[in-house]
Amino acid sequence: MRIVIAGAVSSTLTTLKKLVEHQMDIVGVLGYEPASLKNVSAYTLLKPIALENQLDYKPFVKINDEHIVEQVKSWKPDLLFVVGLSQLIGDDLINSATHGVVGFHPTSLPRGRGRAPIAWSILNEKQAGANFFLIDDGVDSGPILAQQLFDIGEDDYAEDFELKMIDAIHKALDNWLPQLKQGIIKAVPQNDEIANYYGRRAPNDGCISWDAPAIEIYRLIRASSRPHPGAFSFKENIRVLIWKARPEKNLKITGVTGRILDVNENGDALVQTGEGLLWLTEYELFDFRGNQLEEKLKVGQKLGYYIDLELFKLKKEIQQLKNKLK
Repeated sequence: MRIVIAGAVSSTLTTLKKLVEHQMDIVGVLGYEPASLKNVSAYTLLKPIALENQLDYKPFVKINDEHIVEQVKSWKPDLLFVVGLSQLIGDDLINSATHGVVGFHPTSLPRGRGRAPIAWSILNEKQAGANFFLIDDGVDSGPILAQQLFDIGEDDYAEDFELKMIDAIHKALDNWLPQLKQGIIKAVPQNDEIANYYGRRAPNDGCISWDAPAIEIYRLIRASSRPHPGAFSFKENIRVLIWKARPEKNLKITGVTGRILDVNENGDALVQTGEGLLWLTEYELFDFRGNQLEEKLKVGQKLGYYIDLELFKLKKEIQQLKNKLK
């Protein structure tokens, strides 16, 4: 069974290593090498492991480019694995593999099809999984070749999710690859009646509304945390990037929404939310230019922007400018 694999994130690397471990016939490796890694979470270069195992390696930016399609055709694969790559696979590439293209998706398929699977799973789901499936005309809708489910803990961050996902990939491939090595391909159709879809998420979707309940904000922080860009708020002209938090369940304090009510000896800041309290346990402060500041949050400071106050300040500044121009 001749195999080509394409991608460039932790799930791709894990899959490639597993294919090597099971001594699969890997005839080519395509490594995604973009000019900028700004919007690529958990980027991993495949070239070192490919060269280490004397595998034919080719870099790419757009997987459907003609020279990449021709390269794949020259390898004459039976299966093309596309793991951890958000680009859609064109018909020419799909048809280049005798038995089709194997995709990967880390949710409890058929639930959680679509974009930003890690963030959406932490926000809305209690279970996820490592799924290898045959790509069809739909979105993550093809028949499943291997699936290993795992639970999402109430305190799991995106990093914890990825560790569980990697472990699930190991288990899924250990169960499936021995069959594949014998040329056996069994694909189980998904149940479309229980499927749901999630849309694209952008870095600005991590902006916190302090009117929301503490548990929802905590979930957003966990979903947006590393390797994602992070959840954030503002303290006047300072951007507050929040990586970790924990709900406070015992203190009997009530304050103004968004106000910092306490700061402990570690610098953790206790914030009043729309419902309940939340400790910010790991955060960074940045100015408008993106320079990191050494200061910490203080008791009495208020997080977030409030439209009426900002409009009043803006009108006041405009009037001051008009007066100067006169």
